[in-house]
Amino acid sequence: MRIKQYAFVAASVVFLALALASPALAAQGNSKPCLCHPAITPMKGTARTVYIAMVFYHDNDGDNPAKVEVYIDNVAYPMRLVGGRAANGTYRARLTLPPGEHSYYFATEDIRGASERFPRYGARPGPFVGTTKQVYNIPPTLSEGGVYPDQGGEHSIYTYTIRYKDRDMCKPPRAVRVIVDGICHDMSLHGGVPTNGLYLYRTMLPLGPHAYYFGALDDMGDCTMLPQAGYLRGPDVIEGPNSPPVLCDNYVDPQIGGPNGRYGFRVVYKDVDLDPASIALIYIDGEPHAMKLMSGKAYSGVYRFVSNEYLSNFHDYYFYFEDGKGGTCRLPPAGSFHGPVVVR
Repeated sequence: MRIKQYAFVAASVVFLALALASPALAAQGNSKPCLCHPAITPMKGTARTVYIAMVFYHDNDGDNPAKVEVYIDNVAYPMRLVGGRAANGTYRARLTLPPGEHSYYFATEDIRGASERFPRYGARPGPFVGTTKQVYNIPPTLSEGGVYPDQGGEHSIYTYTIRYKDRDMCKPPRAVRVIVDGICHDMSLHGGVPTNGLYLYRTMLPLGPHAYYFGALDDMGDCTMLPQAGYLRGPDVIEGPNSPPVLCDNYVDPQIGGPNGRYGFRVVYKDVDLDPASIALIYIDGEPHAMKLMSGKAYSGVYRFVSNEYLSNFHDYYFYFEDGKGGTCRLPPAGSFHGPVVVR
């Protein structure tokens, strides 16, 4: 009987001890871990950049994490301990990301199931992953392209025009060009602003039919063409009626001199078709002498001949030129000028 009583008393003591201890055990619970100093660096880069996600994990209960993760665009990337202790240390993940704008958040859970998230709802923007050009660049547009006149002669000035517009309105284009017969020509801004303006190019063209198209590169290197395929025809350069050249402003210097003097003959040649002189002669006493261009251009310039071989007293001369296309001119139209007078 005493044995039973002792056993009953011992059981009662144990039960009482457990009853007294249960409130403390119940109050102990499991607190959430803490995520401190979350960051991703760098926040801007390219697809080749390595992005580093870091966060500091701390648990007041000393519980190790079951997982520490960074979520990029809702995709989880595990993080590993790189410093401190598991329950009080720094976690890191190395990431490579595709081009575009991203968002992120951090999340963790300790071994007893308590979890935490940063931020607690939503996600933070970043990082921005670019390429060698803007991800959202809008290519430029070309319109109103053409050439004026669409027909003319080989000495006409032909003007190519195009309207360039970049809706990004960032920097001026790298190039706005017209390709004529396969040859690229840079165009210059004529009106408006570089990102929304009229560009033109002026030139003369040889005889025959021609073809062209336009191309442009914006500041990011995006290309556009007009037309998108093929080419535009024009202008047609035709040979018009030839106008004969004219001679004017002639003289001889000096008009009177000695037998050993130098005598210079001068005349101005002009051709409205811009044809250079193919033949430039002065006839002195019936003998032809070639004249040379002294100043100006071959189609509008001063021609000259100099000589000192005059022994007789009186001389006469006239000029004769050709433009190489059937046009001729003589000065004077008939007869001769008199001079120089050589005094012995």
